[in-house]
Amino acid sequence: MSCRSRSVATAGIMASLSIAMRLMKHLVIGATQVINFPFMFTLIASAESPCAGLLAGIMSYAVSDIFFGIGPWTAVNSALCGLIGFLWGYMKSNNPNFLFSLSLISEFLFDVANSSILYMLLGLKPMEAIITGVIGLFLPVMGGTMVAIGPITEISTSLGVAMIRPKIRRIINS
Repeated sequence: MSCRSRSVATAGIMASLSIAMRLMKHLVIGATQVINFPFMFTLIASAESPCAGLLAGIMSYAVSDIFFGIGPWTAVNSALCGLIGFLWGYMKSNNPNFLFSLSLISEFLFDVANSSILYMLLGLKPMEAIITGVIGLFLPVMGGTMVAIGPITEISTSLGVAMIRPKIRRIINS
């Protein structure tokens, strides 16, 4: 895989937008997760190439966590988001319905995977970690406070991807 300068520039722009929007969200409503800007801008960056998706995913979490606190979640979220962004780079559809559906599935898998990995680091067995990760998307677990925050975040993020990614692809391809 080679990264063209346009891919690196796209990744930098999308990572910067993701970091700025994540900071603004925290300033306005606090740490409540209602939209996942790093994930959204990673999937948007992947419209350029797999490399842009990979770099945007890694940078979005790694750099923004400097402001919010670096921990094991930084490595887990960065790696998972980068991997998903890389895979999305091979997806060429501009159909908003398809993008919404695939984004929803992708973010659900991202949420369950990162929660499960972190719960295993806290000592849960793999199956307990997966079950806790899935339940935690809908009900407060392990210190959570909001009901259905997973689907709320996944839907809002997927709407952003479905609305913005086709426009970015048209700009990139022109």
